[in-house]
Amino acid sequence: MLAYWYSAPRHIKLIIIIAICAVIYAAHQVQPLSPPYTVLSLVLGFGLHLGQYLQTKISDHSSYKSNFQFLLRIYPLIIVVIVMWVLPPQHNWVATIQALGFVLVGFFLVSIYQNRAKRFE
Repeated sequence: MLAYWYSAPRHIKLIIIIAICAVIYAAHQVQPLSPPYTVLSLVLGFGLHLGQYLQTKISDHSSYKSNFQFLLRIYPLIIVVIVMWVLPPQHNWVATIQALGFVLVGFFLVSIYQNRAKRFE
């Protein structure tokens, strides 16, 4: 799915980002997410992109490429477990929706910024 994100057209990316922000806003109306959890979620999203970036930099002949690919496949599951474990128990599903939304926003910010067209050489 992350491979699709890197090859998706701009208008699709914009629609997805707006939809995620709308879901975060709707969940915020029920129970706001505290700033430390928001920052943690953004950092986990940055890590998602960092893993994808590092995967492209590792040579195919490297002995640990398959282990790294396995780690990248389970990293989204690790993110969900961390978010579910760290969040407070009250309104847990609402906070989880917001936290996972912020993980995606963090991923979107870094991936779009890195792949943007350079204006000046």
